[in-house]
Amino acid sequence: MKWIVAILTGMMLTWNAVADRVANLRPVIHEAAAVYGVDPVMMEAIIRLESGHATSKAARSKNNLAGIMGRRGQRRYASKEDCVRDLARILGKYKAKGRVTVAQVSRTYCARSVRGKWISKVTSFMGEIRRGRWGAMPAPVQPKNNP
Repeated sequence: MKWIVAILTGMMLTWNAVADRVANLRPVIHEAAAVYGVDPVMMEAIIRLESGHATSKAARSKNNLAGIMGRRGQRRYASKEDCVRDLARILGKYKAKGRVTVAQVSRTYCARSVRGKWISKVTSFMGEIRRGRWGAMPAPVQPKNNP
């Protein structure tokens, strides 16, 4: 029984360390969100879902944290920060078209076949982020003009 508790404890500590990879990007997430006037919590939730908390193959090999697609499959980024900024830019375009809720964003962002689960998971992650599951959120960044 003790070894089961030890294994579970180790798994929880590993999960928290992995999740911190995304939490460490919060300053960039908040800065990019302010530039484009989008919700940083939604951005973080999308990143957590699409990249498996920054552990997916695309996150590791292409710095693609958000499942962002290009003409030839998933886009490659020079850095994770570049991907975060691109996600903010994309969500900013959606906002300009009136798509600001998770459900509205999902209509363009993800495939129809997974839309319901995507909405549910992003919404769930948003709640967990707001409740501080991965640490307290930093103070909001003052909005900036769109580039």
